[in-house]
Amino acid sequence: MTLTSSGQISISDINGEFGRSGSTANSSLKELSDGTVSTINTANASGDRPDGSAPHNMSEFYSYDHSAASTSWSSPPADFTMTGVGGGTVISALKTISLSGGSGNTTISRTTTGSPVITFQGAFSTSGDPGTGATFYNLPETIAHTSGTLYCRFKCIHQPNKDGTGTVTLSFTNNGVTDNSCDVTIEFGVFQP
Repeated sequence: MTLTSSGQISISDINGEFGRSGSTANSSLKELSDGTVSTINTANASGDRPDGSAPHNMSEFYSYDHSAASTSWSSPPADFTMTGVGGGTVISALKTISLSGGSGNTTISRTTTGSPVITFQGAFSTSGDPGTGATFYNLPETIAHTSGTLYCRFKCIHQPNKDGTGTVTLSFTNNGVTDNSCDVTIEFGVFQP
């Protein structure tokens, strides 16, 4: 159970959040705040947990969740290749990645190695395949996503008569935790007029 984000908090409320009886005798705000009673769960955002330093305040426990899960990514897309003719456009098959214990928004970004002259975009959804007709956005793109499966498609647009080979590394970031294990190999032939 998460503590209230505003208003009154009692020592009894904090004891309850730590799984202790609300009437635990000799409860000390200092010992609840500094980790003496139980290690403070750092899966909470820094503003949602006590800082462990004096002066200790009840308000430091606003929105504290002692059982909050740490942010983690799982089941990232496997490396894949986007191949096309020079000057062409290719849209990937559906790709997914899962997030647990997130907070705030998710940012999808990319880094490129080699020198492919391309526009690389993504379409994202939290409710299912965005499809090939979705609106694609240049990366980085930030979306509202804190947990569950993120559904993705990527579009690569090659510029004619330019280098069309290289690698794009995708990065998915939430709450300061990044998964960048997916590499996209770009292979576009030189455009022949």
